[in-house]
Amino acid sequence: MKKILLSISAVVAMMTMTTLFTACSSDEEGPSSPTLTIAAARSDYNVSNTRAITADGDKIVTSWKTTDKVVVFKEGWTKEIGNLSPMADSNNNVTKLDGSIQSGDLNVGDKMEFIMPRSKWEYTGQDGTIETISSTYDYAIANVQITFFDQNNKVYGSDAYFKTQQAIVRYKLVDGSGNPLKAKSLTIVSEKGQLVKSRSLDGKTVEYGGLEITPKNANTNVYYVAICDDSGGADKYTITAKVDDEVYTSTSTRAQEYKKGDYVRHTVTMTVFDDTHTERDVYEDKGDVTW
Repeated sequence: MKKILLSISAVVAMMTMTTLFTACSSDEEGPSSPTLTIAAARSDYNVSNTRAITADGDKIVTSWKTTDKVVVFKEGWTKEIGNLSPMADSNNNVTKLDGSIQSGDLNVGDKMEFIMPRSKWEYTGQDGTIETISSTYDYAIANVQITFFDQNNKVYGSDAYFKTQQAIVRYKLVDGSGNPLKAKSLTIVSEKGQLVKSRSLDGKTVEYGGLEITPKNANTNVYYVAICDDSGGADKYTITAKVDDEVYTSTSTRAQEYKKGDYVRHTVTMTVFDDTHTERDVYEDKGDVTW
């Protein structure tokens, strides 16, 4: 499994790697079992320029594992045509990917869509760990165009630039005295209501709503969450957590903007939820107004 490394002070840079995979093609549309070699780059969270990152203090450790997967689709996400994986484990930001694709109907000039780490695009089921985000929720996509078929069973393509599709937010939960709050469960909702729960690959179907996190570690008050907010700007968020037999809540005092590729850290001071408290508007006395 790849790892995710979160850094406090790292500067964003670009990752370049060589991507290699084999494909099956009809004689009419390309050479038999051609090999496609492309250069690929990954944009990433603003604390790291690596494909995979792991929470390890303020260091950056790059890690590619053979279990990582890139899913390949025809342009427009119309058809899944193959999978790519690293040829070997790598402890730096460069690797080679290979795999097989169905390329019988591909020609020079055609485009392909790449997505990692999986093709089921959803943010539900998170457990608050950076490891699970890395393996399951660290979505990045790229578009590649076939540029040339040669006579040696090789296919050339344009560079693949993988763009990160969500922010990673670290929530550290404390009570009013600064004591850690170790939650059995927590929910996150946004005021504008455009937190993505799931979406189709072509973006035509999106489900919005709150995120429910079931922590994997019962002995921590720090939770990492992959957040994709389609509101297009700053938003206010409310976190509610079950701690022992109490329910705690907190709403951000100012709007937060979680851009794609951001890594944001919050210390969240929470109070016990008072389910008897309600408010309503009152009538404003405008005085004796002449008709």
